[in-house]
Amino acid sequence: MLEKVRAYNIKFIQKASPTSSDAFDFCRVYRFYTDAIPTCQKLKYIVRAEAHDKVFAIKFYAARDKKLDNKYNRTLGVYDYISALRIFVTCASLIPKLMKDFPDYSYIVNGARTIDINKKIENESETQRFRVYRALATRIIGTQLFEHYQFKEISSYLLVRKQPNINIEDEKNKIKQMFLDRYEIEDIW
Repeated sequence: MLEKVRAYNIKFIQKASPTSSDAFDFCRVYRFYTDAIPTCQKLKYIVRAEAHDKVFAIKFYAARDKKLDNKYNRTLGVYDYISALRIFVTCASLIPKLMKDFPDYSYIVNGARTIDINKKIENESETQRFRVYRALATRIIGTQLFEHYQFKEISSYLLVRKQPNINIEDEKNKIKQMFLDRYEIEDIW
């Protein structure tokens, strides 16, 4: 079934620099539009690939939510399963595009905690989005170029780029430490 799910057409918008409160080095910003459905007009989504050393953190949100603090956590509740998968597949389709310019980079995604329309907040461990990322990662990205790591406690999924003369486990630990330092989070990985 997944082979029938195609990505939306994604376009590069701009390169963005960090503000004083950002921990990333630079960011590439993309956009795509979903198809219109009976319950909703087509929506514009923004995808951010934030570079941290040699790791891109992939984030996305509906453009209409851009001013909201919880823009990465919102569930719109308008898509069926296949339409929602298309959004995730579109974000994953960014990796081969980024690899053309940044062939040695690794990738990380965090399955943001869902906040539904009733303001119910999902538990941080193994969120719905994390479970989708985990299910899609090996099928879409594969294991030839990347080693896959799951950090279930914080719903993060890491793809470490396999390279000659690089110890993958050491690279994973280096990336982990970089994020711990930049975001001052507890060492729960």
